[in-house]
Amino acid sequence: MEKRTAELLFDYLRDIFYGNYDSELDTKELDENFSELGEGLVFLAQCLSECNKLAQSLAAGNLNADPPTQRNELASSLKALHSSLRHLTWQTQQVAKGDYTQRIDFMGEFSEAFNAMTEQLKERQDRLVDWNNTLQATVKEKTKTVVELQNAILETMSGLIDGRDTITGGHIDRTQRYLAVLLEEVVQRDEYKAEAEGWEMDFLLPSAQLHDVGKISISDSILLKPGPLTAAEFEKIKLHTTFGAEVIDKIKQKTSEHDFLEYARIFAISHHEKWNGAGYPYGLSGNDIPLLGRVLAIADVYDALVSERPYKKPFSHKQAIEIIQGDAGTHFDPGIVDVFLSVEKKFEAIALTFA
Repeated sequence: MEKRTAELLFDYLRDIFYGNYDSELDTKELDENFSELGEGLVFLAQCLSECNKLAQSLAAGNLNADPPTQRNELASSLKALHSSLRHLTWQTQQVAKGDYTQRIDFMGEFSEAFNAMTEQLKERQDRLVDWNNTLQATVKEKTKTVVELQNAILETMSGLIDGRDTITGGHIDRTQRYLAVLLEEVVQRDEYKAEAEGWEMDFLLPSAQLHDVGKISISDSILLKPGPLTAAEFEKIKLHTTFGAEVIDKIKQKTSEHDFLEYARIFAISHHEKWNGAGYPYGLSGNDIPLLGRVLAIADVYDALVSERPYKKPFSHKQAIEIIQGDAGTHFDPGIVDVFLSVEKKFEAIALTFA
C-alpha cells in the first residue's frame, strides 16, 4: 500500500472513530487497489452520521426527526425503532385522553407492561365511573332530603305566622304564587337580565315565605285588630320589617349557607318600600329599592286587595288592576307594573282558586 493511501485511510478511520463524520476522503487520491475500500468507508461514515443524528434526536425526545436515507441493516433498525416510537407516542397520547383500548404488539416486554397498564387504567376508570354515579345519586338523594326538610320547616314557620294573623290567613301561600308568576316574567325581560340572571330560583321562591317573619314580634292586640290602626299602632306594625331582618341575620350567624337567607332578608326588609320614597322602614326610592322587594310589593298588595278583611270587602281583580296601575310611579316601580299587566290573567286564575 502506498504511503499516501495508508495515511489517508488511517486519518479517515480515526475521524470516524471519534465521531467526526463530516470528515472528507477523496477516493481519487487513493491507490486504485484501495479505492473501493475508500468508497466503502465513506458510505459507512454517511450511515453512521445519519444514525447518530437520529439517535441523538430520539434521546432528546424529538420523534419528528427524519429517519436515515441510507440503506443498510443499522439504518433499517433505526427506521423501525423511529416508526415504533412515533406510533407509541401517539398511542400514549390517546391513553392520556382516556382511550384505554390502545395496545402495542412490538418491543417485547415493554409492550406487555404497556398493555397491562392500559388494562388497569380501564378497570380503574370503570370503577371510578361507577363510584361517581353512585356518589351523584347519593348526593342527589341527600340534597332532595335536605330541600324537603328545608321546605317543610319553611311551610311550618309560614303556617305559624299565618296562624297568628287570622285576618290575613293564607296570605303567605298566595303571595308566593303571585311572586312566582312575576319572577318568571321578570327574568325574561332584558332590562332586568343583568340582576336576575344570578338568581337561584330553588332558593329564592321558598325564601319569600319568610317575608313577614317579623310579625311574630307584633302583639295580638295590634296584629288581630279588626279595624283601622292608630298612627302609633301603625308605627309598631312597621317594625315587623326590621325585626324580620334581625331574625334572619341571627340565623345567618349560625350557618354557612347564606344565599337562601340573603334572599329572605331582602324580601323581609324591602317589600314595604315605595317607588317615591314614602315607604318603610328606610324610605328608599326608585332603583335603590332591591328589585326583589319591588316585585314582591306588587304581589303582596295584590293579595291584600283581592282578599277580604274585617274592615273591607275584597276588591275585584279588575279593581285591583286599576289600583296598582294607578300607583305606578308612586307606590310601585312602573316597569314592574308593566310586567304585572302582562301576566294579570295568571294572577286572576290564582286568586280564583282561593276564592
